[in-house]
Amino acid sequence: MIRSPRTSDIKAVFAVERDVFGTHVYPDFFFRQALDLWGDTFFVADGENGALDGYVIGAPCHEPGVMWVLSLAVRGASRGRGIGKALMQEVLAAMKARGITSAKLTVHPDNGAVTLYQNLGFEIITKDPHYFGENDPRLVMELRFTGALRSNPA
Repeated sequence: MIRSPRTSDIKAVFAVERDVFGTHVYPDFFFRQALDLWGDTFFVADGENGALDGYVIGAPCHEPGVMWVLSLAVRGASRGRGIGKALMQEVLAAMKARGITSAKLTVHPDNGAVTLYQNLGFEIITKDPHYFGENDPRLVMELRFTGALRSNPA
């Protein structure tokens, strides 16, 4: 089930963050602040036995009408079940409800999520070979909202 997080979920969200991203992670207190700042574009996916399977956070941009998908993470054991897609659809619907005209995100070129994003309508707008530092490449992708969100299978 996709839902808005509670303060009591922050520890579990951080555990997903570490599980997915290893040492290159947001600090634990970031997620508490994200809940306060962007609670209407922060969602979690409930897993079995009370554990969280994943989360997504959307954040506003300095560009008018633009928001970023700041982070999407789904535990390895939970991948391939449509959780990432469901989280993305939820955050994109919330962005669209805010009147946002486009959503952006960054993703490593080798990340399998690139296909998910493309199936949702995102297009590559920039390839930056040093986005997070020397030899740490990212694709910058954008989705322009022009009607219904795509729901292509991913």
